[in-house]
Amino acid sequence: MDMSQYKALFLSESREYLRTIAEQVVALEQSPGERSAVDALFRGAHSLKGMAASMEYGDVVVVAHSMEDLMARVRDGAVAFDAGVADLLLEGVDLIDVLLKDVEQERPSALPTDDYAQRLAIYTPAPPKEKRGARSEPSPPAPDLPPPPAAEAERAKEPAGEAGGTVRVKTELLDHLINLTGELVTNKQRLLNIAGELASPALNDAISETAKLLRSLHDEVMKVRLMPFEAISDRFQRSVRSVAKKSGKEIHFELTGREIGLDRGMLEQLVDPLNHILRNAVDHGIEESGERERAGKPVRGTVRLAVSRDRDRIQITVRDDGRGMEPATMIAAAIAKGILTPEEGELLSPRQALMLSCIPGFSTAKEVTDISGRGVGMDAVNAAIQKLGGTLGIESEPGVGTTITLRLPLTIAIIHALVVQVGQVKAAIPVNAVQRTVELSRRQIETMGKRQIFQLDDEAIPLLSLNRVLGLPLGRFPDGILPLFVTEARGRRVGIVVDRLLGQHELFVKQLGRPLAKMAGVAGGATLGDGEIVAILDLAGLL
Repeated sequence: MDMSQYKALFLSESREYLRTIAEQVVALEQSPGERSAVDALFRGAHSLKGMAASMEYGDVVVVAHSMEDLMARVRDGAVAFDAGVADLLLEGVDLIDVLLKDVEQERPSALPTDDYAQRLAIYTPAPPKEKRGARSEPSPPAPDLPPPPAAEAERAKEPAGEAGGTVRVKTELLDHLINLTGELVTNKQRLLNIAGELASPALNDAISETAKLLRSLHDEVMKVRLMPFEAISDRFQRSVRSVAKKSGKEIHFELTGREIGLDRGMLEQLVDPLNHILRNAVDHGIEESGERERAGKPVRGTVRLAVSRDRDRIQITVRDDGRGMEPATMIAAAIAKGILTPEEGELLSPRQALMLSCIPGFSTAKEVTDISGRGVGMDAVNAAIQKLGGTLGIESEPGVGTTITLRLPLTIAIIHALVVQVGQVKAAIPVNAVQRTVELSRRQIETMGKRQIFQLDDEAIPLLSLNRVLGLPLGRFPDGILPLFVTEARGRRVGIVVDRLLGQHELFVKQLGRPLAKMAGVAGGATLGDGEIVAILDLAGLL
């Protein structure tokens, strides 16, 4: 029987099982006595083995079978679930993941699966060590999983983790659907322009009704495109575990909001930024056990990752209960590195001081390790979040902990943008990056050193010309009024002067091909209702 037609389904279901196994391993390591989690792990390995056997993928069967046997020993009480068992199971997850990639690419595998199986077969836990001063803290129980269906045919009809009545759709079809919806949004703007020229009430009513239907269509299409955050969450649990193990710290990791849906195109781009933040939280934020004891804190530090949704915005927060960040220390480090002058340092608010960590090359680490301390990380995080049309904020209290908040749009395919005129060209800036627009009189402009500034909310805001940044002729303002928008760069607000503010537009973002895709400061392109093409600017890369 030809089983190749079921390969895509096998790969998809297997990766779901791997994600569940990895999450259960990390959860069980913090609560080893949770019987339901032990049973769930055994069933996951057993189901994975059965699926691979039916597809005749022998290497996957060997690894999954050895994991199943180890979990059977844990379930029967012959082996205690400890860090060694967790390491071996996570190694098996990685091994199967590589084997699945080989299956997907239809290439032979040369991985040492027999060696792995032998190590699991002879594994004996090390004798337990007493931990002086450690305090036990209960962890939330890992969710129990229902037993798998008896027949593989039934499993194929209703994959693990999915409710009845659902279907699997190729991502290419979803991309095509969102492209068509985006083209309709562009065409709606064109119809609005025509209606304005004809001054026809009947046409205006028809377009208004069409716009409502199109908004509903767009919302439904975006729901289909969304994927739950849990699609990438297992990577963060394992990343925190790995860094904690390297640094010798005890960490309790909490994750909430797994079910929150995010744009599929955004999810993968969030993996690296969130990994940077979590690694910093464990390595820099959480103190050593002795230091925490002296401060009257639990020996085990806590790192929380929370995802929530508010209408069309996603908020992701990473909070730790570590040593926190001292604004004065941040300013002193920036002055020592030549990033700031002492005079500039005096003008910074505590919030601006914390945002100094997002400047390239900035670090207060006393030593460089293989985890962090090279002055890279947070600058890349901030740039990546701004490229997604989001913002990053930092709050910290010395001795209490640090909270980093990411605010992101629900989608990166269709956006609201401020369109501006710069010289002979038009450009668009995502409204998420625009704090406000201002029409500034020349009399309100002051000079501080070599910079021109204006006062806004009792804060000195420096001025930059977008024309100058883009290398275009400077604008002329015979009436003495300068149009500008306020955004944030390097943790400080800045006013960007343009020739004209042309208002907000709903735009369908199109990716640029080579060589335009390599241009710094350009995030994509879009077409206005009159057919004119505009560049969507990435202010983080541009400034």
